[in-house]
Amino acid sequence: MSVARGSASLATGAELARTLHVRPGLGVAAHVVQGEGLEIVRIRVERPAVIVVDRDIKTVKPARGSAVRALPGQALLLAGGHTVDFHNRITDGERYEARWLMFGGTVLDDPYYLATAQRRSSADASEVAPPPARVLRRVPDGFAEAFERARHGLAPDPSRPEAVVRQQMLEVAHWLLAAGMVLRVPPDDARVSARIRAMLSARLDGEWSSDAIARSLAMSEATLRRRLAAEGVTLRELIADVRMASALVLLQATSRPVSEIASAVGYDSPSRFAVRFRDRFGFAPTAVRGHARAV
Repeated sequence: MSVARGSASLATGAELARTLHVRPGLGVAAHVVQGEGLEIVRIRVERPAVIVVDRDIKTVKPARGSAVRALPGQALLLAGGHTVDFHNRITDGERYEARWLMFGGTVLDDPYYLATAQRRSSADASEVAPPPARVLRRVPDGFAEAFERARHGLAPDPSRPEAVVRQQMLEVAHWLLAAGMVLRVPPDDARVSARIRAMLSARLDGEWSSDAIARSLAMSEATLRRRLAAEGVTLRELIADVRMASALVLLQATSRPVSEIASAVGYDSPSRFAVRFRDRFGFAPTAVRGHARAV
């Protein structure tokens, strides 16, 4: 899941629910609201994430492995480093709603957490590697409180030290560990396509040309095309997919107008953006919000 940079303003309460917050290295907090039941396919989730479902039903189907489903009040754990399909189902006729926490790369490398997780894994020799998706059916009160503290901690606030936010994120990870669920940083993906995804996600509105990307990777354009072909993707497809995935998150987790989101992910024309979005997901950008907002 790619996201744009968080806003610089402090948000609390209801405002937090419609704002996407990013603290590089620490994590991402999002409150996803969707106005229609939709199936969203082939989303790359790079980092471990926890999703607490507040309203209706969420099903995650990994590219490899079994589908898992969470009901309101339950939590889903995504291992990171996997491509999954999401089905957000609406049964009450109103909306789907969930809260996300995605863990940054500097959180889960905490020595005490790693040592505790290692002891847990050693005690349970049956778990070689966590599955792509798991469900926590009973969410302890302490976990729910820690989860909300971490979400608020990721909101931009100069008075809140990063070390404090890191500990808030670790508190969530330790609650999951107490429930028998270890979070691990996925191994580095050496594929060229993964390196390009990371570059694009850092600057979605950039004018990315094959020449500029090849130079950033210290290779020729011919080598770039050849390496991507071996991975089964073209540069054009990769750029469009990263931009559309980020646009989806912004549609779900912010109240920004569709035209503004189009610009944020590199499209000057909202209509052209809408066509590309429909081509990628099979539904219009306005469908995410139940047609509640116009372009």
